[in-house]
Amino acid sequence: MTVDSASDVADALVRKYAEGDTVLTNVFAAFAAIAWYNAIELIVLCFASFKRRRGCYFWSLLISSAAIIPHCLGYVLLFFPTGVSSYACVTLIICGWIPMITGQSMVLWSRLHLVLQNTKVLWGVLGMIIINAICLQIPTTVLLYGTVAEPTSAFATGYNVMERIQLVGFCVQELIISGLYVWETGKLLRLRPQGRPHGILLQLLAINIVILVLDVAVVAIEYIGYYAVQVMFKPVTYGIKLKLEYAILGKLVAIARGSYADELPSSSQDIISFPSSQISPSNTDSRRNFHQHYSAPWFMQRSHHSTTYTSSGN
Repeated sequence: MTVDSASDVADALVRKYAEGDTVLTNVFAAFAAIAWYNAIELIVLCFASFKRRRGCYFWSLLISSAAIIPHCLGYVLLFFPTGVSSYACVTLIICGWIPMITGQSMVLWSRLHLVLQNTKVLWGVLGMIIINAICLQIPTTVLLYGTVAEPTSAFATGYNVMERIQLVGFCVQELIISGLYVWETGKLLRLRPQGRPHGILLQLLAINIVILVLDVAVVAIEYIGYYAVQVMFKPVTYGIKLKLEYAILGKLVAIARGSYADELPSSSQDIISFPSSQISPSNTDSRRNFHQHYSAPWFMQRSHHSTTYTSSGN
């Protein structure tokens, strides 16, 4: 089903697809199953991977992973003839959508701390996340409830516009954060004369490109006109992106062990405990040379009076 007008968006929200569209029913069921499987696996992986369950990185990973479940459930109940109130369905959708979207950005922001030492940029990125959450998610929520209440009203027209704006807005936001991460990681790797920095950088670039392609795919499906497919496909993409987060983190840990692993904050040390991982001693001369060119980010600094590390998430 294509969505070419505001009335089509409203119809996509209130229509029960199981009543006649066998293909869409099967597609929705497949997307829902994949999204829920990814969410459950991510929750288990989150608890299994962190030694200490605290910090912004851990909680943003956990919350954004768990949020996939109610978000997807809301659309399943809305699109299928379950008899559940449309308002209850939309409430589930919104309660999952807000932490899923903003939580993903907070995951990227928390990870950015590990390679970026400019506090102004870090606070600027956090401010961007907060402003976008307020300016994009609140109006979308209001318009979504209005569209369900009055499918033929101006709410449907507003929601049709706002849905596309927020999709592009959050896509650009994640692109900016990922771009900063790749740029700063590249600078960090160039300071290391040993190992295979170019190979690791290429792998990080490839993973971030995959994440970008997933974001663009969601936006493209929306602009093509397949609104119902887009909203069911989105939880799948966010589950995949969160899984790729662990792959990125593994590469970052490998870099850190060869340079300043002992200066990583507790929020990052918590995840350096995969069963197959063994911390190898780094070369003292190489580490000394590294610190002559690179100072650890502000939250990684060690107190002169304590051996406790601090991070913005703890």
